[in-house]
Parts: sequence; structure tokens; C-alpha cells
Amino acid sequence: MGYREHPCPGNHWNAVVAALGPARAQEIEVPMLGVLADLDAIKPDWRLQSLDQASEAAAREIRARYADIDERAGKALFWAYSYGYK
Repeated sequence: MGYREHPCPGNHWNAVVAALGPARAQEIEVPMLGVLADLDAIKPDWRLQSLDQASEAAAREIRARYADIDERAGKALFWAYSYGYK
């Protein structure tokens, strides 16, 4: 995704491989894509939520679904979600 490394979220797969190694990166690729698809499927109600509120709610919902997502990953999800709606 590129959190704290790139100016915008995107497919930065080489960074994932560099951080985790090829075997671990391959192991998490499909689950990670599932998390991102679930994040993308969350649609905000703009009548009730600001961009920050919607992004926080989306990140919180994903963290509730996936117990192994830590705080830093939650911040990356917030960043990716909010960037997608800017």
C-alpha cells in the first residue's frame, strides 16, 4: 500500500517483498487483497459522516473483522480509505 513510504496508496508490492521477504509476502498476498476488497466495499453515508469519520469507521470495522490487524496497519487502512474518497 505504501503507508509512510509513498505519497499515495497503491500497489507497492516490491516494498512488501522487501519488508517481509518473498515467502512471507506470497503467504499474505491473498489475505491482504481480501482485506483491501472488504475495505473498498464499505460505503460511507455522506449525509452523516465526514471524510475523517467515514475513514475512521471503515478502519475500525476492518480491524474488528480481522483481529491480527495492528494499530499501524489500521492507520494505513484509514489513509488508503480516505485517499480513495478525496
